[in-house]
Amino acid sequence: MSRRRARGTTVGTAYADQAAAAVADAERVAARAAERAGVTGRPGAGTAVVVRLLRELNARAMFGLPTCGHLPASPAVGWWVAWSPDRMRCAACAYAVLAATRGTREDRRCDGCGRVVELIWPGIAQAGPVVIGLGLCDDCEAGR
Repeated sequence: MSRRRARGTTVGTAYADQAAAAVADAERVAARAAERAGVTGRPGAGTAVVVRLLRELNARAMFGLPTCGHLPASPAVGWWVAWSPDRMRCAACAYAVLAATRGTREDRRCDGCGRVVELIWPGIAQAGPVVIGLGLCDDCEAGR
């Protein structure tokens, strides 16, 4: 019995270590992505838009949010993009969605209010091991 407990503890500790590493990686990834995109929002800003998106992500995850297939079963950084919320993605697949959207009408749709505008401000949020990509209009960005 003690042997099983010891093994289970080791497995549990290893999983917890992987989860903590995934969260730390997500923090670094989000900071780098925000820097590259020129995102100037306040870190950790709890805007109504971000809170709503987090609730949507949580609801989707509760009912089995599919992945792109490149994410490992162990804890890892996942990307969830607000303009294509149908799945959790690896970084490469998230970038592919971004690239496919560039220059389209959808590229100018605010993820906060849904309006199509001339200028969208790129945004990055991070929740645990998940990096969230979003784009906001002037009005929604002002509310950050």
